[in-house]
Amino acid sequence: MGEENRTVNHRLTSIAPLCFCVKSLREHVMSDLIEEIDRLKKQLDALRPLCSNALARIEQKLRIESNYHSNAVEGNSLTLGETRSLILHGLTAQGKPMRDHLDIEGHDDAVKAIEEAAKKNEALTEVFIRNLHKVLLKEPYENDAITPDGQRVKRRIAIGEYKTRPNNVRTATGETYYFSPPEQVKPAMSDLLDWYRRKENEGEHPIVIAAAFHYRFVRIHPFDDGNGRMARLLMNMILIAHGYTVALIPNEERDRYIDTLARADRTEDLTEFIAYVAQCCKYALNLHLKAARGEDIEDMGDIDKAIARFKRHR
Repeated sequence: MGEENRTVNHRLTSIAPLCFCVKSLREHVMSDLIEEIDRLKKQLDALRPLCSNALARIEQKLRIESNYHSNAVEGNSLTLGETRSLILHGLTAQGKPMRDHLDIEGHDDAVKAIEEAAKKNEALTEVFIRNLHKVLLKEPYENDAITPDGQRVKRRIAIGEYKTRPNNVRTATGETYYFSPPEQVKPAMSDLLDWYRRKENEGEHPIVIAAAFHYRFVRIHPFDDGNGRMARLLMNMILIAHGYTVALIPNEERDRYIDTLARADRTEDLTEFIAYVAQCCKYALNLHLKAARGEDIEDMGDIDKAIARFKRHR
């Protein structure tokens, strides 16, 4: 029995340093990535001010992609092309729900609002966040919901107001994921903003602050609907306010994005999620650099994919 205990203890002491090394490796990778992004940012800053034409092109491209991807992650049915047509030409997509069009229009207005607020160095407050939610969702509407006893009901979605009923969700395994209960939202949001101001004053890196803010906001889930889009908008507002480009989370990586958030829940370690946000920020930085150098920023692969789809359906 004593020999068995010694064997178990040996295994435990062997595993502990391994766990430490894995965590240290993740932190090292994140640190290297943030340093790389800061180098790219310095290169971009050296090329500023960008010519008005290049700046307009890159801002329009990222605005359209941000609107498409952030809404698509939440299940919006409009394609990238339909999103572009709606934003640039006001054209609605035949056969697509009007709510999906309103969500794109509201998100586009919200993107403009955070950019304007960042330029004016507007403070991030609860009032600003609730007003941004009004801009995002545009008008109250009804959503399908399930009561605690399993009944399917229609629930009215309020805009610009914190939730008054629980908005917990059922996970893929059938478990319930619990967000902050309604009575705790106000103190939780106040605490989040106090934390944000404190981290800014301490000189924490903006990417770390922005990613952690996103994570904490989602854990609160303060509104009836639109919480994921709000988290990404506020994260990008923080990045823009500190001179960084937006972190664009692509719809194609929806599962990875959600899994990374879920792992942060399980491990209480945000390192991987912060690194993921940094990678998404790097994409937009490289696009800005290409535009600043006069290079083509359009993805010709999208055109090739469209031609391939046409050939398949002829």
